[in-house]
Amino acid sequence: MHTIEKYGIWKRIFSLLLALTFIAGVIQFEPIKLNRISAAEDYHTWRQMDPRWGSISMNGTTVASSGCLITSLSIMARASDSLDDAALANLGITSIDEFNPGVLAEAYNSRNGFNYGGAIASWGTINKIIPQISFVKDSYLTSFTQEGIASEIKSMMDQGYHVILNVNWHWVYIEGVVGNDIYMIDPASDTRLLYDYYTLFGGNEYWLMKCKNPPAPFAPPVSDIITTTTKVTGEIVTTDTTETTDTAETTTTTYQETTVTTTEKSTAKPTTTTTVKSTAKPTTTTTVKSTAKPTTTTTTVKTTVKSTTTTTTVKSTEKPAATTTTSMPAGEYYNPKTDEIAVYASSDMSGVPIAFVRTNEVVNAVECIGSAGHIAGSDGFAGWIELSGMSPVKEEVPRDRGDINGDGKTDMIDLGLLSEYLKSLAVMPDGVSIFTACEAEAADINGDGKVNSGDVLVCLMLVCN
Repeated sequence: MHTIEKYGIWKRIFSLLLALTFIAGVIQFEPIKLNRISAAEDYHTWRQMDPRWGSISMNGTTVASSGCLITSLSIMARASDSLDDAALANLGITSIDEFNPGVLAEAYNSRNGFNYGGAIASWGTINKIIPQISFVKDSYLTSFTQEGIASEIKSMMDQGYHVILNVNWHWVYIEGVVGNDIYMIDPASDTRLLYDYYTLFGGNEYWLMKCKNPPAPFAPPVSDIITTTTKVTGEIVTTDTTETTDTAETTTTTYQETTVTTTEKSTAKPTTTTTVKSTAKPTTTTTVKSTAKPTTTTTTVKTTVKSTTTTTTVKSTEKPAATTTTSMPAGEYYNPKTDEIAVYASSDMSGVPIAFVRTNEVVNAVECIGSAGHIAGSDGFAGWIELSGMSPVKEEVPRDRGDINGDGKTDMIDLGLLSEYLKSLAVMPDGVSIFTACEAEAADINGDGKVNSGDVLVCLMLVCN
């Protein structure tokens, strides 16, 4: 027992030293130049936290902490085969096998390509480094449904553009779209299906790029698809309410870990195809055809009155109800639109705006007058905002401290979110946040009632353990 206790103590000491070393590297120490190790492996495996390049500086931060965009750009460069001789010379390497996110980050550093905090200073820098990549635009999705978002991204990719998408304050490279499913290469996780890992409300920011080659034709990994066909003779009921006369053919496709396709066909006439898509675990759909008549019923009622038409008008004697203005409920709201929403000093929304709320940013309306929400800032007052163009934050389940994104664990994703939040405090208007109240509570890992660098240390210790 004594030996086990000693082992536990040494493990905790080691974790603490590792965490302190990481913080020191983030603050100002010169990064270890491990990124020159050949990285000829599949670019699908590149992660911003990779120790070969994770400690490289990005003007006050590191690739591990804030390098999701530079990693996504690196993935795109390899996926589009855009690294020619000129690019290799600009990058200071002699072979494509030497290229990786760390090499690109160093190339940006040599050109003062990062603002303080790691944001890319100029959209055009990528073209100066890799001439066969051209920046097209930085814009926002116009769709707010899963179907609309998938269709919009696929349309851009079909036109030959590469898309790097911002999801939950994190950049990912979009590899393909199949139906309403969006497949990504995520610099921070191994998850391929975007909706399996992130929540998209729509209106997300994206970078559109033109590369040497357009996005390659994409199909889900073969290991994710299993097809089973079963022929059945007999009666079949379609899964919707539309009745077919004799024969129906039902196809059920499930995308996630496995896709099961069941085809049942009777021995008669026309064929109706019904497609049902599920985001859940693979299921088997049994389809049986009803022998009933069509569900659409037309009823005609004929009276025995003479050839005249009688019209009866009923007039209410009640007075019209008075028009009242119902205030919107107080609570948290976020901006789902691409346009900024102005904050004013008074509830009548007059005068010059004192601040703006950008896409996906959150406000807490402590009281409402009609659709005007009173935002509470740290000093008790921040202004008034029109809530009719905003969406209420859905009720969230409380989460463990450190589990900021609510995925059931504390990992580098949470550390990255915490870092982004702390950086945003310096530029966000009072009363506006990138976190919901539930996320902010989870970010207060040490439980002192505020989110600061002390929570970063605790988060690092949790990640190391």
